[in-house]
Amino acid sequence: MLGKKFALVVVAVALALTPLSAGAQMNPRNKPTTVGPLSFDGSTYAGPDCKDGQFRRNGDTGRVTSKWTFCTYFYRYSTAQDNNSNRDFGAMWLSTRVNPTNGWCARRVISRLGVQTSGTGKVLKRAPQKKRLGATRSRKVQTRLVVNAGGSGSTKSVLKKNWTLHRGEVKIRKFKKDGFTNLRLDYKGPTKKTASFGAAFEMSWPQGQNPPSIFPELRALHAKPCSN
Repeated sequence: MLGKKFALVVVAVALALTPLSAGAQMNPRNKPTTVGPLSFDGSTYAGPDCKDGQFRRNGDTGRVTSKWTFCTYFYRYSTAQDNNSNRDFGAMWLSTRVNPTNGWCARRVISRLGVQTSGTGKVLKRAPQKKRLGATRSRKVQTRLVVNAGGSGSTKSVLKKNWTLHRGEVKIRKFKKDGFTNLRLDYKGPTKKTASFGAAFEMSWPQGQNPPSIFPELRALHAKPCSN
């Protein structure tokens, strides 16, 4: 019997403010579908919306185990539809993708979206809302966030996107740490197929001020050989 090799590889990037068939996988570079008075804002948060890279067996010098992409998208809820005179509202979306290569599979993939709530920022809703998603074979799922300005909006808005969950399970947890409210999607496979995930928060901040800082993170644990 062949032995197993494991590689633990991590990428973490903070974008902080200082001022469909089951076989088709989601592309993080495609924005989620929007319905209602939500508008994409690509200039508020520093840095590009999307980042790409490679996970390697032994840090920066080892063989490539997978290629990764993650994208963040910020949306503002229309102030004309908002009856709250004290706060502004919007949504932050995170899409992630890990594509195993060179005979490796993704044994575990963790996507995390953090929003700073230690100051004036607030998190109102999250998506997915379930605590667990499972699949005995690849199937299509949807991340869907309803945004209504904390109940003060005259019109509901929706952010949504389909992605394929491969065999395994995703445990979903909301928690607070170091001043951030976090939403973590923890996938356990393994799978040699491309794994993608979508997560989102509705959030608010004082009217006329900057929205809260965010912290997106992507981690992956790889295994070899892989039978899935």
